[in-house]
Amino acid sequence: MTDASSRDILLNRLLRIPTPVMAGVLLVLIFVGLMLAGPVGAVLLGLALLTLSVMLALVWPAIPTTERMLRLAVILLLLAISVVRLGGL
Repeated sequence: MTDASSRDILLNRLLRIPTPVMAGVLLVLIFVGLMLAGPVGAVLLGLALLTLSVMLALVWPAIPTTERMLRLAVILLLLAISVVRLGGL
């Protein structure tokens, strides 16, 4: 997805989704993923991680460095939690 036009199309589609809806879906994915043990919880956390990573990659050039690091820290924290939970299988 290195083509700038495909990046712009995806970003425009994501921007059409209302912020409360996107935040709610991500919160539900994370919450349910943390509550469920095993592979189902890991898949839900993986979906949340994938969504957050794509969103960060799309807005990376437009946000300041402090916001980049904060968002990256959230992704890494969620990744660490999911690895620890998956390791408990």
